[in-house]
Amino acid sequence: MPNELTFSPGVDLITDKVAVVMQDRPVIGMSAWLSDALTSARMEDRDVQLVTPKHSRLTWPVRSALFTGVFSRWVVIGSDGEYFDGLNGIRLKWNGEQFLAKEPAVAGQSTSDMHPDYGVQDELVGHLQFTVRVRHKPVDSLLLGGVAEKLFTAATGSGPAGWSTSEPVTQPWSAEALTEYCRDRAPSPTWLIVSGQPGAEFRPAVGTLEVRRVKSGVDETLTLSVAQPGLEFPNVNQIGEWIDAIADDLELVSAMVLGANGEADGTCRPRFLAMPCPIGLAAGNEAVQEHGLDKMLGLEAGNRAMAIGPAHTPAVWYPIGDGRSPRDWDTYSALMRSLIPSGAQAAKA
Repeated sequence: MPNELTFSPGVDLITDKVAVVMQDRPVIGMSAWLSDALTSARMEDRDVQLVTPKHSRLTWPVRSALFTGVFSRWVVIGSDGEYFDGLNGIRLKWNGEQFLAKEPAVAGQSTSDMHPDYGVQDELVGHLQFTVRVRHKPVDSLLLGGVAEKLFTAATGSGPAGWSTSEPVTQPWSAEALTEYCRDRAPSPTWLIVSGQPGAEFRPAVGTLEVRRVKSGVDETLTLSVAQPGLEFPNVNQIGEWIDAIADDLELVSAMVLGANGEADGTCRPRFLAMPCPIGLAAGNEAVQEHGLDKMLGLEAGNRAMAIGPAHTPAVWYPIGDGRSPRDWDTYSALMRSLIPSGAQAAKA
């Protein structure tokens, strides 16, 4: 159980809006203290604002999990002592309750000016970012971790090296041990960190795994970031084959693949990285059963769609782009409007 927010050891300041965590380390991972601060803050309806110097880097679990709230921010202290947002470069100020975008000095002036420290021009590498969800039947023989084993192997050259509840990762990879840990916590959801193999022969990778009981079974959601040797990404059809291999052996619910930029070691620095762009997405057999395979393959926005997985329970892979063009978001939006009509979206809301 997390501590009450007041007693969370990683929290430096609490207001009615946010919990402020100050860290001064070269690499900031999802430590037990930071994880406790995040969970404690969410239980008390507060977001977390992380304050770091400009030389700090974030691991993927921190980058992907910490900044989901409305008031969540990565607050970076610039070389001039000013604050800026590490994810978008906007200058920030403290208003007594939280860090917010700095107001313009002149009325009517744009507030979107970026801090100069955000415009670092050092070399970048490509990062493949995956979000893949599979569903299991809630049976005694259930073994978790298969989606991580398959995707790590395809994207990095080796299966996962280890898993843990926080960083650094401490447990050697064992699907059996991971499953037992999640089973002991059920029906509560479990959030874990999964690391890739070290060594120059493998691509740097780290992911998060969330296991959650749902009405129709047990959902296992993997988010994974994989650093590439350069700026090029694998061909969209090759990535589609990786998702196909997952759908062959597991019940695929959905998948989304993006191309982004980052550091060669897989971390994230507070600098301009450009917008992540879509490579492809997959809709699982549940969606196929609802809409029909022919209809889903015939969508105008998904004109390169292909059936993947077993013939008797197919899913659909939609290639979108190369992970570099922001205009591919238009294709993604059109595809989502076709898959989830506006009336259905309103009903879900």
